[in-house]
Formats: sequence, structure tokens, C-alpha cells
Amino acid sequence: MAKNEFKDSLKSQMLKRTLVPLTLMTIAIVAVSASIVKKSITDQMETELVRDAQMVEFIFDEFYVGDYRIEEDENNEPQVYKGDQLLNGEDTLMAKLSKIQNIDVSIFHDDIRVLTTLVDKAGNSAMGTKAAAVVKNDVIENGKSVFYDNVMVYEQKSFAYYKPILGEDGAVIGMIAVCRSGEDVQKQVVNYVLPVVGVCIVVAIFFGFIMVRFNGKIAERIYKMDRYMNKLANGEFDYEMPRELMTKDDEIKNLATDGKSMARAIKTLVEFDALTELNNRRSADKKLEEIRVRMADMGMKYCVCIGDIDFFKKVNDTYGHEMGDEVLRQVAGKLKSGMVGKGFVARWGGEEFLLIFDNRELDIAHRELSMILDAVRTIIIPGNEKQITMSFGLTAMVPGETTDEALKRADTNLYEAKEGGRNQIVCR
Repeated sequence: MAKNEFKDSLKSQMLKRTLVPLTLMTIAIVAVSASIVKKSITDQMETELVRDAQMVEFIFDEFYVGDYRIEEDENNEPQVYKGDQLLNGEDTLMAKLSKIQNIDVSIFHDDIRVLTTLVDKAGNSAMGTKAAAVVKNDVIENGKSVFYDNVMVYEQKSFAYYKPILGEDGAVIGMIAVCRSGEDVQKQVVNYVLPVVGVCIVVAIFFGFIMVRFNGKIAERIYKMDRYMNKLANGEFDYEMPRELMTKDDEIKNLATDGKSMARAIKTLVEFDALTELNNRRSADKKLEEIRVRMADMGMKYCVCIGDIDFFKKVNDTYGHEMGDEVLRQVAGKLKSGMVGKGFVARWGGEEFLLIFDNRELDIAHRELSMILDAVRTIIIPGNEKQITMSFGLTAMVPGETTDEALKRADTNLYEAKEGGRNQIVCR
């Protein structure tokens, strides 16, 4: 069976079952790796931002004595003080800390930024912007310090840590916030994950290549096994088994071995006569076609002969079918041994036999056939010493004629041998 006759060949199925799981596994590894890396960086970011916030608060406490308070200037702009020290301004301690630590620091009055190092892409300060509602609820209203890994800070997703600021009376009056852009963290994740992705792809390609090659070889062996079995199904019992089927000591080799045994068994059933163990008429027809082609292509000479056991019906009627079968077996044995090295013999039907002499002139075939007839005459029916004889019609095949024409001439010769007294060869 041709490969393209399969809608879903075994090879394509094995490729799918190899590449799809491998691809899914690679995607899963990359996804899990990215998740683990992101979680690790997020945890690290939380630790760093908490530490940065604590450091900012510590430095402010060390440099500036007093509590935080917020007042408005003559322009109604909020001014942030710690004790008597004004924190607002461009060249402030907070700005320097922000630059050194690579973080953005904001101080909130309630949920409004009154002091910040945050700027947008155009360089505009985030002063006066509000914190997200969730931050206000968690930090201002509940008085908790909270870390966020995906909070909107000045219209940008960021990692941020908010710590409440307490006034003189201990009430929450605002917040200190330190944050880093989510884009920076995303870049870190990508930088960490890219090598993992590269390694996974290389490993997947390597193992994929090995698996595809291995599965391809198995699929190819199975395909050849299928082709071999189809040859047997079409009656080509002499088709040579591909050596690739026998290279591995595996199930395919066992199948091939069983197939070979089955081929021999089927060939015996299909091409051989069970009683005489000679080739049957089916295989004889194939042989006749082969020699016709050889005569046309190579100019080889052949002679064909049809032989019939004399008075065989009388043997059956007188001595029974068991004796008739025994006579057939003994005759077949004499014909088979007599044709060794000379050609081909088959049971043509009933008590008739076909003999094909290879590459012989008619006179040589006649001489050799006479020796075979003498051998048949040595067969004696036990009990009454009745001799078995045969009649033969022999003829030479003529180049260009059909096998049927040659067989008809041999059959006519056999008829003459029967009518002329049997136990003889008619040759022309």
C-alpha cells in the first residue's frame, strides 16, 4: 500500500504524538520558569522596597528631629516639614536618596502627593496627584504598611511599598511611598527567562530530533512490513523481505518472522498440491507465463509435456481411493526426481501432470522423458503386481506463440498416445 493512501499515516501520528507533547512541555517549562522568576523578583523587590522605605524613614529621623507636619504657604501650596526642617525643594535629601537607590519616593498628605521625585515622560512632576483608592483604604484608613506588585503609580503599573505617617497625636496624616516601575521588573524577568527559553528550545530541538528520527525509523519499518504483507496478500510469495525488518530484536522482527512463516505456509497452500506435494496448476500457469517472456526476451528454448496415468480410474474403482492416492504420490515422486536439473513439474489436474523442460531441444527432452517413463513403470500395485504406466504428449514451444497454443498441441499429442495404446510418448 502506498504511503499517500493513508489519510492519517502512522508516521504522521507518531510525529504528532512526539512533537505536540514536547512543545507543550517546553511551553510549560518556560511558563513555570517565568512564573518562578517573577515570583522571586517580586519577593526580592518587596524586600528591597521595605528596606528602602525603612532607610528613608531612618535617615529622615536621623537628619531631621521632630514629627511630620504639613502647612500651606502664601500660594496655598503644601509645605512638608519634619520638625522645623522644610523637606520641599529640588536639591533635597529625598531627591538624593531617590537617585542613589534608583527608586521614586513620595510623601503624601492624606492620599495626595505633596512631595515626590516622580515625573512623567515629559518631565512633569507628579506633585498633587492622588494615590490609588485601594492604597488609601489599606494605608490611610487602616493604618497598615502594604506592598503592592501591580499598583498604578502615576498612570504606570509599578511595585510600591506604602508606610503610614503618624502626626503628633498618633493619627495617620499621610504616607511615605517608595516604588519602582513595573517595566523595569518586567525587563528583569525577560532577561532571566530568555536564557531559560533558549536552553529549553535547544533541548527540545535536540530531543525532538532524536525522537522524530527514532519514531521515523520505527514508522518506516512498519511501513515496509505493511508493504511486505500486501505483497503476500497479492500472491507475491517470493517477494524478498526487507532486511530492515530483521535488524532489531523487537516486536517488528517477530512480526516479520511470523510473516515469513505465514508466506511459506500460504505459498504451500496456494501453489502446491497437498497430496503430491508438487506445484499445482496455479503455479504452473505462472511458470508458463514466465517462460513465454524468457523466450521472447532471451531466446531460450522450452518443451512442454502433458502426462496422464494410464487406467487410473480403474485403479480407483478396483483398489479404492486410498490406493489411487498412493499411486498419485508415487508417480509424483518419480516425476519430481526425474525432472531435477531439467525443469519444472506440476500436477495439472486429477491424474494429469505438466512437465516443462528448460532450454532443451525436442529430441533431448524426448530422451529425458523416456527415462522418466521407465522410472514410472517401476511402480507396482501391491498384491497383484499390476504395473503403473503413463502416456505423454510432448512438444516444443515455438517463439511468438501463446502458451495455450503450445498446451493444445501437447494435449493433442497426449490424446494420440492414449488412442495409440498408452504407455508411450507422442512427440511432435
